[in-house]
Amino acid sequence: MYEDIMLKDVISECNIRNEEEAKNLALFYISNAGNKVRYRKISYSLNIPLTNVLRFTECMQNAYLIFFVKALSPKLSEMVRYDRKVYSIDNGISNVLGYRLNQNVGSLFENLIFLELLRRYGINNVFYYKGRRGEVDLVVKVKDEIREIYQVTYELSDIEREIKGIEEFLKIRKTKAYIITFDNEGEIELNDNVVKVVKAWKWLLME
Repeated sequence: MYEDIMLKDVISECNIRNEEEAKNLALFYISNAGNKVRYRKISYSLNIPLTNVLRFTECMQNAYLIFFVKALSPKLSEMVRYDRKVYSIDNGISNVLGYRLNQNVGSLFENLIFLELLRRYGINNVFYYKGRRGEVDLVVKVKDEIREIYQVTYELSDIEREIKGIEEFLKIRKTKAYIITFDNEGEIELNDNVVKVVKAWKWLLME
């Protein structure tokens, strides 16, 4: 699947001559699923001209190999300035090709939840939140309505860290709040809000 997309839908479709650069960039994105990225830093670290990074990235997006999620912030200027988070079209690709395999479980887990939100709501309605004290991994915003927010963690080992961003967000806007985990469930009372802790397999069956 990966080779077909890269060769037919990226390299051939965009008439890319430097295949090695394109493949290295794709590997970087896929290996960093669920993480924030910045084009200039990528250009420097991979030694790929910025113009090529921008062009190759657009080709990969058009081929639906990768997706980017923008930051949601109280200030528009901050939304534009903040880094975007990258996700992969398929967890299998990220697992097989990603070079950070020993550290990859959490990222793959978040990528899985993103893909389901992508299916439910579309790429234009999924964001992440970056606040003063913390972040929220995924935010669903349809038009002007915040539908729900998600913190995604494979193992709920540090509740305080996970709820920091949720607490900050809920002070700004009341909405449904979830923590998606692999093997934990329950509820967390947060001021006058309730955060639901849900096992991923149960959440995936919800609609």
